[in-house]
Amino acid sequence: MSGVAGIVLSDSGRPAAAGDIQEMLSRMRHRARDGSSWWAEGSVALGHAWLDTTGENSPGPLTMAGGKLAITADCRLDNRDELLARLGIRDRSVADAVLIMRAYLKWGEACPTYLQGDFAFAIWDGERRALFCARDHFGVKPFYYHSAGRRFAFASEIGPILALDGVGRRLSEHQISGFLAGLTDDPQATPYAEIFRLPARHSMTVTDRRVVLQRYWQIEPSQRPPRPDAAEEFRHLFAQSVENRMRGTPAVGAMLSGGLDSSSIACIAGLRAAARRNPRLKTFSLVFDRGSSMDEKPFIDAVLDDNPLDATLIAVSNYAPFAEFERILEEQEGTFLAPGLSLTRDLYRTAGAKGVKVLLDGHGGDEVVSQGHGHLHELANAGRWLELWRELHSAANTYGEGMFSLYFKFLTIYGPAWRIARMRSMARRLVGKVRQRPASAPRAWAGLVNPDLARRTDLAERFHRSGYMPAAVSASEALTHRWLLSTGLVPHAFEVLDKAAANSGVEPRYPFWDKPLVEFCLALPGEEKLRDGFGRHVLRRAMQGVLPPAVQWRRDKIDFTANLVKGMLGNHRQLLDRLLIADGERIAPYVNLPEVNAVYERLLSQPEQATLPDVQHVWRSVSLSLWLRQVQGSPA
Repeated sequence: MSGVAGIVLSDSGRPAAAGDIQEMLSRMRHRARDGSSWWAEGSVALGHAWLDTTGENSPGPLTMAGGKLAITADCRLDNRDELLARLGIRDRSVADAVLIMRAYLKWGEACPTYLQGDFAFAIWDGERRALFCARDHFGVKPFYYHSAGRRFAFASEIGPILALDGVGRRLSEHQISGFLAGLTDDPQATPYAEIFRLPARHSMTVTDRRVVLQRYWQIEPSQRPPRPDAAEEFRHLFAQSVENRMRGTPAVGAMLSGGLDSSSIACIAGLRAAARRNPRLKTFSLVFDRGSSMDEKPFIDAVLDDNPLDATLIAVSNYAPFAEFERILEEQEGTFLAPGLSLTRDLYRTAGAKGVKVLLDGHGGDEVVSQGHGHLHELANAGRWLELWRELHSAANTYGEGMFSLYFKFLTIYGPAWRIARMRSMARRLVGKVRQRPASAPRAWAGLVNPDLARRTDLAERFHRSGYMPAAVSASEALTHRWLLSTGLVPHAFEVLDKAAANSGVEPRYPFWDKPLVEFCLALPGEEKLRDGFGRHVLRRAMQGVLPPAVQWRRDKIDFTANLVKGMLGNHRQLLDRLLIADGERIAPYVNLPEVNAVYERLLSQPEQATLPDVQHVWRSVSLSLWLRQVQGSPA
């Protein structure tokens, strides 16, 4: 996981300070396992922290056109062959960053539309006196910036920017209220009011004192005619995506949880390694106590029994969610919506210690392939009631509520009036709780967030605008699918994982988040995503003969809530008492402290009945308190 940094001064007569770019790079030493370097000319300085995962000769920044063009890039391009041909380049060893510069020379600021892969880069164009920056389609690579007065600064992390003189550390109340509500609605906001992020699928041009953002791509279905067999085409695209993400280094491993997504990647990658007579692919799995709600070892064993993999099993016997949490907050540079991150860090740390530089990760399979829940609405809206009944019957309790309740929900929304009248009494009883759900969600966050903070940050309006899927969207599987892929949770998750992995010298790569694969999945009809009660049906069919049937057709998903409650109350009771009760005034300006304490008392008295919102209330309040203690200092 490399890192980029840079400074541009708008006063061209004033040189950029070498000490500033060096200090920025020093704050990203963990990203520079293979070295770092910097380039400066006049009022511009670019820096690069290098983790070699693409097999290139040296770190950036790289220059071209007699030094008039310079780039710093954290990138991996997947369509190299296409770019080499279109750009007329015969040297196949040319670095990805050089390809990006050549693309910029040919296509100018439209160049990101021709790129596929994961990237965050900045190009200094000396002739135009402009800095051109871009971030990849899904936000896998991070990019933060600060613009004030006569200086523009950017980096892969927030810390290097905060290290510069004159950058304010005022916290963003907007971001804090969003965190407490679980809302990631602002693609530019960070925990600091004066530091911003470049949104995914956007480019940015900096000239003099102007900063102009432009979206270069939006998520849309593929326009290519589909092959007759969707599963065959999916398997081709998926295997190509896995292979692309194994490029550049032999030090490749894979996460293996036993779930459908990670198992599919590990099996395909393992087969590729075996076909090329490479050493067995290293896999890394968390193994919980037998009988635990988190125990997936039978599924992990099924994959390992059928595939030539070099497995490392990491025992988790006493989960402590706030273990090393101060260190985790330092790495994350703020709060985050991932209670299980400490477990993921264990995977990264173990993989790094085993010499792995690239770790394939199944994150995002649900979103990219889609469970197909919108297809249920399509069946109801088309009056295909028998097919809807069959799908709900096949899924049993997969959707978290009874089959009859769900069926009458759809009947009430989409059914003809005479049916509704005929079944009104039954529908009232069974659907009542469903109808109340849209109103209950705001109450969940409203109980946690300090009402004054919610008003100051327009939280209710923000939630109304971005926190719920609109009814018109939920009625269509295609629109539902695109909405889920477009939420702010996608880049947020990538940024959290990026920072955690970088501190272990590991670069995560995500085969599901491949542009052609995403566009293909979006174009699929609903019945390819949900069939016979099985979500992500096209993936399951594509893995025929690759996955063990027990994994290929498993329905269950791990419920993390009970494990989180047990870990918090069993290992952190004193910490929770201190932060929520004795030291509660620290978070009182942000949370509704009486309500949070009431939720905490409920968890203590009835932990087995804990709901996910209750657990989130407590976990987020404690996380916020620990972070505020870091950035504001302990009271005297």
